[in-house]
Amino acid sequence: MSFQLSILKILDGQTEGRASLEVIKQHLAILYTSGQEWTGRMRRLAERAPGLDIFGQKLVVREPDVWNITEEGRSFLAILEGRGVATEDIAQAEPSPAGLMIGARARPGP
Repeated sequence: MSFQLSILKILDGQTEGRASLEVIKQHLAILYTSGQEWTGRMRRLAERAPGLDIFGQKLVVREPDVWNITEEGRSFLAILEGRGVATEDIAQAEPSPAGLMIGARARPGP
């Protein structure tokens, strides 16, 4: 999961939220060889997002030459990191009812 979160973070930091697979790989190589700070941070975030599937949950869209973070991906990342996001955006950004709950009450199950 922390690997997928790294991809979200990389895309979120790119112009227009898009990057080629090659650029993503370059960023991943730098981040994961730069010390324990990044891996520890991603591991802690991953604990808050069990069951994360950035492609299945449409947080990232793959096109032939480029990957794009979606608005849902940006919202999810903001919530996960505890950045100021309106409460009504939480339900839209959650990957699943059993997923992440930061600053909001859990929704009732089906």
